[in-house]
Amino acid sequence: MTNEEYEGVIQNAIQYSDMSLPVWYLEITNKCLCELSNFDLIRCISQDVFKDLAAFEIIERIDEQNTSFYADIDSTEMMERLSSISPEILSAHKSKLDRMIENVERNNFIDFADVCMSDEEKEMYKGYVNIIKNKIK
Repeated sequence: MTNEEYEGVIQNAIQYSDMSLPVWYLEITNKCLCELSNFDLIRCISQDVFKDLAAFEIIERIDEQNTSFYADIDSTEMMERLSSISPEILSAHKSKLDRMIENVERNNFIDFADVCMSDEEKEMYKGYVNIIKNKIK
């Protein structure tokens, strides 16, 4: 399929479909990982679409930014999705995840995050971090 044909399919889906999931899928399949938004990456994991690649990109972004807190997304949901990834995939990124965990636990990044979290949300977040920690042991 040529790029023009592909664009035609996407435009047709956008114009004639009231189903957002197929439209979203068509839009992301023609993008590189680095072009996907944080929301797209979370949705990939939720929908079990390119799950391993999405996990890789999330981990890369966390490591690059040196924080797992983003103002434009729900950081707790991101950790929840990341904690659902298989131990084999997470273990492949052990050193980067260890740095993330150290920032959250030892350096108290959760208390210095730019996002406001209730005590309950902080506990949920820490719970997801513990799941990841146990998976990469």
